[in-house]
Parts: sequence; structure tokens; C-alpha cells
Amino acid sequence: MDQRAVVEPGCFAAIDLGTNTCLLLVARWDGAELTPLAQELRVVRLGEGVAASGRLTEQAMTRAETAFRDYRKIIAAHGCREVRCVATSAYREATNAAELGTRILRTSGYRLTAISGAEEAALVKAAVEHAFPWEAGSRVIVDVGGGSTEVILQQPAGASRVESLSLGSVRLTEDWLPSDPPTPLELDSAEEHIRSVLDSSQTLHPADDMIGVGGTATTFVAMHQQLDAYDHARIHGATLELRTLRQIMELSAALTFEERQALPGLHPGRADIIIAGGLILAAIMERTGLRRLRVSDHGVRWGLVLEMVSGRGQQQ
Repeated sequence: MDQRAVVEPGCFAAIDLGTNTCLLLVARWDGAELTPLAQELRVVRLGEGVAASGRLTEQAMTRAETAFRDYRKIIAAHGCREVRCVATSAYREATNAAELGTRILRTSGYRLTAISGAEEAALVKAAVEHAFPWEAGSRVIVDVGGGSTEVILQQPAGASRVESLSLGSVRLTEDWLPSDPPTPLELDSAEEHIRSVLDSSQTLHPADDMIGVGGTATTFVAMHQQLDAYDHARIHGATLELRTLRQIMELSAALTFEERQALPGLHPGRADIIIAGGLILAAIMERTGLRRLRVSDHGVRWGLVLEMVSGRGQQQ
């Protein structure tokens, strides 16, 4: 965002409909800073079965409609009229996505827009740069989603490279980890598949720093801290060590889905996909030669709000 732009104070809301979750941010711009007024998460599992059938299920669409209906009430309670809603991997891949868009428009009055992997990565990049200004050296920003993983490589002289990988925690779980708990053979096969995808990556090179964005990274921090309830202040900016990530994964992989649901810091809606997410994140850390990362819970929805604020400033 152009800091020189004069932007009037106002309320902005953004909804990010992903493959696993539907996230809401309501924030107020005071002319200089963004202050979150409401942050909400609903596990809607929109991508359930999409990789196999190519279609959104009726149950998944109903869950998404319910989330948008709830969010509309929250947004209205804050008197917020500037709203943007985007959908990512599962929505852009489903052949019946237009039906859900129509239903959400009818239910909430909000128009849902599909964004590409590159657009998703650009929004994540904007959010991270706002929260953690880039200083020097090379930095990798990684957002492990349910259907895809966005990777941004920032290099000296302001150069950056963006990539969307066909790796996601929901997709990997459905395709490679069917048992409960997953067998050693399944885990090995999943890791081999991840490596094969990463082999074709153009962005994953040794780096000086890494920022982990999204539910996988934030969940492992919450589990490490054994939080009873998600705490943005304790998670945003925290450090996650690779060895800690692997220890929690090893513990989780030995438990059944029901047993994992009781683990402190793990949202029950992520209990079945957290192992897959951890496998992806760990493999990416190893590719970059890093043993720790900083965690940001400012993702796509924050990028959307910053884009709206910036757009308003450019119009003046």
C-alpha cells in the first residue's frame, strides 16, 4: 500500500473461502493503521471430494452458505459496508462452483470471486510485508492451504518469484493418508509425493528467512504452546522450530483422529489434515535449509483489506 496516499478512516471486511476453512476479517482503518475488529474461522471443508469428483458436494456448499450467513451478521453489526469475498483452490477447480456463487449471493448479498494461485500468493505477500517489512537477504513466504500451497521467494534488489504448488493438506490426506492413524508406508509415500512436486518448484532455494502463513503453521504454534483457545497475539510473530514441528507430527501420527481432536491447540476441524499439512511444511523448510520460521496469521483476508484501503487512497 502506498503510505503517501491519503486514505479516509473506514471499516473494511474480507472473507477468504478456502479448501478447508472460511475466514473473516473486519478491520478499521484509522488513517494510519489497521485495527482488527473481528476475526472468525469456520471449518467448511469446501474441498471435500473435489480432487476425485471435480465437484463441490451439497453438504460442503451448505456449510459455506451457513458461514456466509453468520459472517453477514457480524459485518452488519460493525456497520461495515465495504466487503470483498474471494475463493481459492477448491472453488476455482470445481465444475459446479457457479452454483455456490449464486447461492451465496442469494444468502448473503455478497459476490464471491475466484482468484488464481498467483493472485492468492500476491495477497499473502502484501499481508506479510505489511506485518513483517522485508529488510535484506532472501526470504521465503509459504502458505500451506487445503488444496494448494503458495510460495513466494523474495530476493535482494526487490525481485520476487511467486508459485502455486498442487500440494494441500486436504488433497494430500484424501489421496495418500486414508488410514486412521496413517500407516508408516502411507507416510513414506506421501513424503515421496511431496518431494516429487517440490522437485519441479522454481522458487524453493536456500534462503535466509522464512515466514509461515495459514492454518498449518499457526496450528503447530498453538499446539506447541498448548493453547486452550486460539490467541492471535501469542501466535502472530511466534517462532516455529523444524524439530518442534517434527516432534508434534510424530505424536499426532501415532494417534487416531478422535484422539488427535483432544490435543491442546489443535482445532477439531483440522485434526484429520494436520499431519499432511505438517509433512508439506517440513519438506519445504528442509528444501530451503532453514530450521525455523516466523509465523504470521495475516494471510489472504489481510491482503484483501490492505488492497481495499490502498484502492480507496488511489481514488482520492
